[in-house]
Amino acid sequence: MFLNNCLKYLSFSLYKNFLRFAKNEKIDLKEEEQIEIISEFKDNKEVFSIIYNHYFEMIFKYLLKRTMSSETAFDLCADTFEKAFASFHNFKWQGHSIKVWLFRIAINSLKNYRREKQVSALENVPEGLSGFFIDAKEELKELDILLFGDEKLSSLSDAIESLNPKYKEIISLYYFSNMSQKEISETLKLSLSSVKSSMHRAIENLRKILIPKNNLI
Repeated sequence: MFLNNCLKYLSFSLYKNFLRFAKNEKIDLKEEEQIEIISEFKDNKEVFSIIYNHYFEMIFKYLLKRTMSSETAFDLCADTFEKAFASFHNFKWQGHSIKVWLFRIAINSLKNYRREKQVSALENVPEGLSGFFIDAKEELKELDILLFGDEKLSSLSDAIESLNPKYKEIISLYYFSNMSQKEISETLKLSLSSVKSSMHRAIENLRKILIPKNNLI
């Protein structure tokens, strides 16, 4: 029931609306709202739909900009929320946002995908939902053409992917998810000073790559 309700959110019309890369990102859920959801989840699994509906766009946009493929981002996003739902009963509030926790899962899903370079996150589709996923993934192929045309990598995405892995995640979260340095430090479990110094070096490297080509930074 929960997954069914969540999947209603994935209509093509909604995709076209939020995939305009608008700068006005959703703000995080308030601390008291998150604590209430965590508490209520024990007796009501449906409450997870609040998390899904609120954070789906953030996670999907991040994965889309990292993979430059709507279909791959869809798979990885589904994998992220399936894992999150399955383990949410173990989530304990320790002052870190659910958003941070979800991005950790998304980053690990992305790493696993790139390591394996196969295995769809939707390989084991719940009974009765296979038709939906097939239709949705066909629409996503059309969406790739709408968003990217024949050019699969933007200059910035291409440049970021060429960075040292140490800098790649930090700068990706900063540019693609509009995360603060504090949120990045919590997501990657790094000190704030380490994030600041790495971001400075990453931006310097990006300047060297991009300025001669496109003067983007």
